[in-house]
Amino acid sequence: MKRVYLSGLLSIAFAASAPSARAQQPTTEAQPADPHVTVRVRQVAGSSIYLDIGTRHGLATGDTLEVSRDSLQAPAGRLTVTASTETRSVLAFAGEPFAVTRGEALTLHLLREPAEAVPEPAAPVAPPPAAPVARPARAAAPSRSAMAQSRRLAEGPRPHGRIGLDLSADRSTTQVGTVDATSIDRTFATPAFRLDATVPGVMGGFQLRTSMRLAYRYSSEELIQPPASARVYAAALEREFTSVPLRIALGRFHSPVESYSGFWDGAFLRYGGRVGLGAMIGFEPDRWNERPSTNLPKATVFLDGRGSGRGWRWAGDFSAHAVRPNDSLPEHTFFGASQRLSAGPLHLGHDVQVDRDVDRGGWRVSRLRVNGSLDLGPGVQLRGAFSRRETWVQGATLAFFAPRRDRVDAGLALRGGSGYVALDGSRGKDAAGEPTWGATGSFQVGGYSGAGLSGMVARWSGSFGNTLMAAPAVSLQLNPAWLRFGYRYYRSDYLDRLLESHSVESSLDVPFGSGLRASGRMRVQWGGKLVGQSFDLSLYRIF
Repeated sequence: MKRVYLSGLLSIAFAASAPSARAQQPTTEAQPADPHVTVRVRQVAGSSIYLDIGTRHGLATGDTLEVSRDSLQAPAGRLTVTASTETRSVLAFAGEPFAVTRGEALTLHLLREPAEAVPEPAAPVAPPPAAPVARPARAAAPSRSAMAQSRRLAEGPRPHGRIGLDLSADRSTTQVGTVDATSIDRTFATPAFRLDATVPGVMGGFQLRTSMRLAYRYSSEELIQPPASARVYAAALEREFTSVPLRIALGRFHSPVESYSGFWDGAFLRYGGRVGLGAMIGFEPDRWNERPSTNLPKATVFLDGRGSGRGWRWAGDFSAHAVRPNDSLPEHTFFGASQRLSAGPLHLGHDVQVDRDVDRGGWRVSRLRVNGSLDLGPGVQLRGAFSRRETWVQGATLAFFAPRRDRVDAGLALRGGSGYVALDGSRGKDAAGEPTWGATGSFQVGGYSGAGLSGMVARWSGSFGNTLMAAPAVSLQLNPAWLRFGYRYYRSDYLDRLLESHSVESSLDVPFGSGLRASGRMRVQWGGKLVGQSFDLSLYRIF
């Protein structure tokens, strides 16, 4: 579940241009880009934080993100993306650790590359009063970097974003059968080209935001058809007026206000400042290939706002949605509401979605989450949450509510010096209504300016079996490169079938300057009847 506040979900990848006043000042620290996104933590394992957001949403391995509890709070710390797929990412602390719990909503700001320091031109030197015959000294000539900076400012906003090449490859060998076992080899490889860009001043004060990916998906068994893939995740003209508090977007975008309606091919309009009213109308893109489709017309109206005072901050939104399929699928009408409140050491939030049940009549709560945390003192945080999900599933030929799942989470985090330790537990009911429980312990020591050690141990249990996982890791900061080695042990007796595996992983991230960055990750897995290797390489440049 994710929410975008300013310029759409995909704009988190863009290195936004700085205002003129800021650009004239020398800077040696990374600056946060204006667009930001809020996403829930899927899992915490030692120093690794797992999020349901990835390259499809503009993230890439090596990105550094500034993190706050909501869009109004001061930053809690920084995270670095250590691995990223199309819809998932793994992040690690890029500074002193801070308390993070599974299911918590974090607001992420992409940090721009540090700008080159621009020396100020020297001022003219006045002649000494005691030597009236001396000529004034000439002013020092501006440096080339200062002249280039002034020329860029005179030219106005320029296109900016990221361009990159990715390669992902996997190879596995599976043993099938117990007598006269047969080995099956599979190989997958996906080279891809990625472009995320913002082009200001396209027409009439509008700017164009686009995100696209071209890929070739190779499979040794020809399982992927067609192998060539061209996907456009965002292509929208946007404008925020200054004479009136009005913002509009036309094209393909992700809902920038609420977290319930997702992606759109259509129009967005919002009027207001800290409190705004607006609407969206259009179509749902094809969920299979991102192509335009008219099968799912939809409309949304929303009200959002935010406020703050001495010691407190609040943000919230309410939205009403209607999806009217053109085929025989049922209509979908639902409401969504979210709030975030921080008051001193207390942080509270909720998300709720209520759907019209066309089969049984009436209404049902398909999505509910209430979470909170309390800072008990320096470095001590207590947190808890309750969630319920009966997700509405909209397919090409059918639509239904998924089985209900309930869960209660509680945890305690202790932070001090250059490390932290956290304990989390959960209890709930699975899709069959059977009880489940889980417990996770994680820690980290060092790793922010030198060597560090982190790890996690987790245990889950339910009616279908038990799972145990342990994952220690060593990290090394070699300015400006970042190196990591990890091991994972996994054991499961799901449905009375014992599965035990081991894996080792190493990753390297190297910035080369001028916005160019390279990252690689290699993983080897063995155990049971499966042996596999995977490799990921990414080279991109922020412009």
